[in-house]
Amino acid sequence: MDLARKLVSDDEFIAVLGSVSQIEVALPNKKGRSMPSLKFNILVFDSLRAGGLARPAAEKFIGAWLACFLVMARGNFLAAFSFEHARLASVCGIVGAAVSVALLAQMDRTTNSVTRQVTISALATFIGDVFAHPSHFPPQWAEPVITAAVSAGIAIALWHVKRWTKSL
Repeated sequence: MDLARKLVSDDEFIAVLGSVSQIEVALPNKKGRSMPSLKFNILVFDSLRAGGLARPAAEKFIGAWLACFLVMARGNFLAAFSFEHARLASVCGIVGAAVSVALLAQMDRTTNSVTRQVTISALATFIGDVFAHPSHFPPQWAEPVITAAVSAGIAIALWHVKRWTKSL
């Protein structure tokens, strides 16, 4: 048999014995490499990097949209499923996501905390709700504050779900 060696790094080589189907990797004086584990968060957010702005923008849009949609319904969820409610909630979500991206672009994104996420979500949703429509009940600031509080609750839930999926 013909033996060929190809140096891969200083202490690793590949020995090919005869055919390509018989490849042996030799690691002298070292233990084998650990097997990579499957991470659920990589599967879910594969195209949206954690360090980028797309994933936080999508999360803030969904949180603001859902909070605005729920608060606008005022308990009557069957009547809330209308194009007008979805449009107003979308305006709130888009403005909230834009405010979030504007804030996150100026911050250090290597650190993350639940307090930071809740604050950004609440502030961005408040601004988005003010831009989306006038308040449905007095005073003028009451509905945006309630919507921001609901969005903060969604941010807390999302924070814990993301931590839980990372541990899988």
